Amino acid sequence: MPIKWDSRLSVGNVHIDIEHRLIIALINALEAVLRHPEEKDSLKFFIDQLYEFAVEHFRHEEKLQLRFMFPHYEENKKGHQQLMAELDNIKNIIYVFVEKPDSTKAEAKATSEKVNDLIRNWFIGHIVKSDMKMKGLMDNAG
Repeated sequence: MPIKWDSRLSVGNVHIDIEHRLIIALINALEAVLRHPEEKDSLKFFIDQLYEFAVEHFRHEEKLQLRFMFPHYEENKKGHQQLMAELDNIKNIIYVFVEKPDSTKAEAKATSEKVNDLIRNWFIGHIVKSDMKMKGLMDNAG
């Protein structure tokens, strides 16, 4: 089931919110492709896109936090590092699956469920626990 954006996920900064929406779109695309494990090139494409965009998003978010002297900057930066380690793990899971020439439907389903759970917890957990602390501090700063 795709993640749906709603106002409860907004941090009040249009730029960060747009980036979060793009991450949601990439997660939803990855989840859709995971339901079709024969699309191994697409799996690699979407996990690579998600990974690369997450790196850029975290850089941008941290830059804004420094600019506005966000009091939880160090905590958030550490969270980003942990998230990238988790995303690296997810990427490795997908690459192992993709590189295996004789993957079964059961393996595909297990991989899909594991990746979906990790990604959802990774993304939604971070926004709700960490990014919401930015709300009201950097309204629509670019």
